[in-house]
Amino acid sequence: MKPLLTLAILVMLLLSQTACTTINLKESHFIRPDKNINLSALTQINHSAQIIPVDIKAHDGAILRGTFISIDNAKATVIYFGGNEFTIHRHGAEPAEILLGLQVNVLMVDHRGYGQSEGIPTIKNIKQDALSIYDFASQNKTISNTPIILHGHSLGSMIAGYTATKRPISALVLEGSVTNVSNMMSELIPWYAKPFVTVTYSDELTAINNLTVVKQYQAPLLIMTGENDKQTPSSLAKILYTNSNSKQKQLYIAKNKHHGNALKGDKLNEKYAVLLSQITKSN
Repeated sequence: MKPLLTLAILVMLLLSQTACTTINLKESHFIRPDKNINLSALTQINHSAQIIPVDIKAHDGAILRGTFISIDNAKATVIYFGGNEFTIHRHGAEPAEILLGLQVNVLMVDHRGYGQSEGIPTIKNIKQDALSIYDFASQNKTISNTPIILHGHSLGSMIAGYTATKRPISALVLEGSVTNVSNMMSELIPWYAKPFVTVTYSDELTAINNLTVVKQYQAPLLIMTGENDKQTPSSLAKILYTNSNSKQKQLYIAKNKHHGNALKGDKLNEKYAVLLSQITKSN
């Protein structure tokens, strides 16, 4: 429903600006099949891949359900926090397959109230859930024997950033991240509209601030975004990078990519290889 609404708004905006506009509609604008994790696809990437369903009990008793993909001789374990509306069944295949190709284990869990997970989604609850997911990972023998990387996309980047301030991790990846909500809105509102727009923020939203996180965080850090990202512009990634106090930081702006596909950038393997080498040296 959301893609169709976005498309409708785009069409109306284009028509309002010119009477001579050609709009190229494709099947992909209307048909969006699920992309669930498939074992046969994973074993083609790594023959030792195994898919293990996980249930994690949250602080309030809600059950968070996810998937742990393990491989032999993993260099690290990536805890992946997806963006808003991310579910493993609908969107899990792509990040799972890409990350698995980097020789790492992958743990991903549906946000509460989404997919197979129980509970009511609020910022406070989701942040607490992230700590429960980390604690589950740190107590799992297979995972605890590897360095733990937190990788968050969009909303998930804010969750990953928060977790990095509360738990010891080996590395942090912020993909399609904002600095804070105020900066994000400032970037998205055109300059000519700003005198006429007043935006107020709830305390819960104000508390989400990756700019504060990167100023405190010292371990290896990869900040990445798509060159054509309109939701979280690359300018925000550059601000995060500039303000980071990590001595092992990287900024990766994937050419010709947008908010949802920066992982497909042609230099991802190179950037992750550096991150993994930094972890090895620090350990």
